[in-house]
Amino acid sequence: MTRALILLFLSSSLQAESITLAKEGRALVPIVVSEPTKPMGAELAAMLKRITGAEFAIETSTEPRGIFLGLNTTQHTITEREDYTMRSEKDRLLILGNTPQAVEHAVWDLLHRMGFRQFFPGKTWEIVPEKPTLSIDVNVSESPDYHARKIWAGFAYLKERDEVYDEWCRRNRATSGITLSSGHSYDGIMNRQQDEFAKHPEFLALVDGKRQKPKFCIANEGLRKLVVKDALEHFAKEPELDSISCDPSDGGGWCECAECAKIGSVTDRALLLANDVAEAVNEVKPGRLIGMYAYSEHSPPPSIQAHPQVVISVATGFIRGGYTMDQLISGWQAKAKTLGIREYYSVNTWDRDLPGAARGGNIEYLRTTIPHFHQSGARFMSAESSDNFGPNGLGYYLATRMMWDVKEAKHVEALVADFLDTSFGPARAPMAKFYALLDGTKRQALSDDLLGRMFRLLDEARALTNDAAIRPRLDDLTLYTHYVELYHDYASAQGKERQTAFEQLFRFIWRIRHTGMVHVKALWRDLPNRDKSVALPALAKYSDPEATNPWKSDEGFTADQIAGFIREGIANRKLLDFAPVAFSNKLVPATALALPQVPQGNAGMYLRGVRDFWTWIDKEPANIKLTGKAGIIYPSRGTAKVDLYPLAEVESKAVAHFEIPPDKAEHAIEFNTRFPGLHRIEVSDATQGTLISWPDGMPMTIVSSQEQPAKLFGRWHMYFYVPKGTKVIGGFSEGEGFVLNPAHKTAHTFADKPGYFSIPVPVGEDGKLWSFKHSAGNRFLMTVPPCLARDASELLLPEEVVMRDSK
Repeated sequence: MTRALILLFLSSSLQAESITLAKEGRALVPIVVSEPTKPMGAELAAMLKRITGAEFAIETSTEPRGIFLGLNTTQHTITEREDYTMRSEKDRLLILGNTPQAVEHAVWDLLHRMGFRQFFPGKTWEIVPEKPTLSIDVNVSESPDYHARKIWAGFAYLKERDEVYDEWCRRNRATSGITLSSGHSYDGIMNRQQDEFAKHPEFLALVDGKRQKPKFCIANEGLRKLVVKDALEHFAKEPELDSISCDPSDGGGWCECAECAKIGSVTDRALLLANDVAEAVNEVKPGRLIGMYAYSEHSPPPSIQAHPQVVISVATGFIRGGYTMDQLISGWQAKAKTLGIREYYSVNTWDRDLPGAARGGNIEYLRTTIPHFHQSGARFMSAESSDNFGPNGLGYYLATRMMWDVKEAKHVEALVADFLDTSFGPARAPMAKFYALLDGTKRQALSDDLLGRMFRLLDEARALTNDAAIRPRLDDLTLYTHYVELYHDYASAQGKERQTAFEQLFRFIWRIRHTGMVHVKALWRDLPNRDKSVALPALAKYSDPEATNPWKSDEGFTADQIAGFIREGIANRKLLDFAPVAFSNKLVPATALALPQVPQGNAGMYLRGVRDFWTWIDKEPANIKLTGKAGIIYPSRGTAKVDLYPLAEVESKAVAHFEIPPDKAEHAIEFNTRFPGLHRIEVSDATQGTLISWPDGMPMTIVSSQEQPAKLFGRWHMYFYVPKGTKVIGGFSEGEGFVLNPAHKTAHTFADKPGYFSIPVPVGEDGKLWSFKHSAGNRFLMTVPPCLARDASELLLPEEVVMRDSK
């Protein structure tokens, strides 16, 4: 296509006309391509045949006729690579893109307008309409609001899933016109330049008097020149790169030398180095970008200006300095020309593919943040996610629409309705309720009740349709629900039963790996390493092949087996007479609630196994003093181990460790921390019996939820908070005892028999402390925060509860 024709195309009448592409299964126009657009032409022809039944001829020509796929030969900037224009006329459909990628976007946009959908990866979730007669009326110019749109799996994809995931990205315009590299880079620089670092140990950070990895002494001019040299070598080897990263290595270990301190904050040091690299690179490679995160210790905004070619991607987690996201973005926006967002839509270690547990499944979060970040100046979006389209698939799909056009956030209800209508047809109504249970906007607590409702809705949906395209989607979601069921049983089990449930879970997830409902690779790689109470047998690691792996089977599930999961789920998962309520794990002191002083309770005689205690540090550095006594029951099981985990530690590592000899004597435990905020104290004693004590008034809370039941030994008395507006206190009990109301009067008496309980909250007794008194055995709470403490001064509660009830 000549430049003159392109200009004619772009400047001609804005009025589009409808064109009929096929009539009664017969193609009326050819697909006309140039050499660069041939792949898109072939893909379009194949899809149009599936839609219309017609064979569309593919012709190579520069003449703008038929369905014309052409490249714009006018110059465009790096940020305009994905721009395209489509206009229908009486006898032709003109599609013009700045690059082949832009033409590919246009093809899938065109097919979307015709009714095609690829909601989740794979054929099961592909919607191909049947339209033997097909017309189109279109006149649009499209440009993505985010230059880069990445929804990627933190633990990577199974090789069986790579192709369908890439296809899903392309079909939803979720590929990037600019490749922005922003990952941790210092380790790579050290590896590539190891000879220079061996000669110059002074290039490394000075920590506790020693030069050591993984950080640099950025005040050292020679170090900065070496990093610049490495960057230039990188571009020389790969001249087509859009960017390189100059982001610090993960974790701490920043230089403590006087010269680095003179530069300023950790952020200023990291940005100074990135600026040096950007300045040097742009002398030889104008327009290339340098990526860096605002993350961890270098998340607070700097005092210096960023080079125009440095792109700062603000992380939505692991941020320091007490900033809100808006404050962080605003502070960086004042110092940097272009921003990105480093998101966490799903991290398997955090959410385990459970309903509503991840941001990717929180529709309100997505519809709020994607346009808000863009309005705040963000133009790049990198969202760590998982291959878990069971709980988060709808959210991921909606995110692709909003990242391309943030105005789609105003049409989320219509997008969801389209998903339900086209995916489930006559089964739409029960599936709308099913997806409401998956939506993290109002997260449902994991329970038999939740599982029972999910299975019942799937059963209702199956009864409404026998459609050969819809039933496999319901099957996928049934397999997902059975995964949640197996995970719930595993997470709730102890001892030998836990190992058995773990095996059942892992055997199952491998058999459903092709569905992409749960992130099998992440679960297999991570869960056994986190849970030391279970073990994989020999040759059953993720890397062990199916031929020799005793837990891997390629056998699928039959229709009868899938129907059986629903029948058994309905029979075994009884509905409660109360609705479980989910709360965040972000605990803060309950001080703002001004709760009254109460008689101090106690946390029982000892703990056994693994127990978490949660404490709070107002100001760092801080010293935590406890006492511990181990070997109370079995003095021959080694030491009891106590570890301190600050929630602000970016790698989730313990910062202090202590071991208590099993001699039944009291030992002082002293921890130092340089982190503020919430800390987890983990005690592990091989069930020998350990007592941990702490000073009166020190924040110290035990969480006892269905997911994390805290079995207390001996008779114990602990307080819990009933938020304002609570009508029922619901939970589970397996021992004798009482519940006392705020007036310390008995409101409920427990029998020794295990079971769920439901206690009405009278008017005026919400927003107050209640307590478990003279209790024996396990308790967990399901409608109020599952936080237990000896009195109000030691109580930590979910942040959202404290903020709401303190107003």
